[in-house]
Amino acid sequence: MSDDEITADLQAENDVDAEAALANDDEEDDDDVEQITAQKVLEILETAWTNEMCAPEILPNQTDMLELMVSQVSHMEEQMRDLDKNDFRAVVHSMELERVRYIMASYLRCRLQKIETFTQHILNQEEAREPDDKRLSPEETKFAKEFAGHVDEYFHKVATQYMPNQQRGELDQRIVVPNLMSHVFLKANVAVPAVIVGVDDEEVDMAPGSQHIIPYQLVADLLQNNQAQLI
Repeated sequence: MSDDEITADLQAENDVDAEAALANDDEEDDDDVEQITAQKVLEILETAWTNEMCAPEILPNQTDMLELMVSQVSHMEEQMRDLDKNDFRAVVHSMELERVRYIMASYLRCRLQKIETFTQHILNQEEAREPDDKRLSPEETKFAKEFAGHVDEYFHKVATQYMPNQQRGELDQRIVVPNLMSHVFLKANVAVPAVIVGVDDEEVDMAPGSQHIIPYQLVADLLQNNQAQLI
């Protein structure tokens, strides 16, 4: 049995439940709700995970997809309890579930690491964004604020209270910001014409599937629009 067949087998058992989880409670509006399969949810999470790992800044959260996949993993665990432990399918499905858990855990760890590194910068950006454009989940926002408060309290106790007043007020100089001009590996999902790739306004046409090395800031919008993904 190939890896593709294993994954397809696992996802097929979850597709119906994934669609039901995302459906609107009002049955009259079912036709207006975009249905999504467990396979698609996993693909979205894998792409979000790779992008988050490779991007220098924190990206919009995928909380909805995470919650849906957690429910699917729990459902699969319940189904697997009825399988014989010596059944090869149980072993294979268990390995696939471990892979999915790893992706989710690694994705969250990466986001927390960025929040801890660029705490004040991220919070400042979040305050300036519209409610629909927020990148942090409510739980991440709470964590970031509490983390920033604890760090400020610690540094006040061990250092800043002993500094001259002028140095205490230089908060902007102590904010760590990501390097948005760091180079990333990019793959175009669709044809993207006239992308600026250099400081001299040099342009290049990206063909679907083409790969490029380019400063992140020049292609950040392409990620937001799902026109490209990091690799």
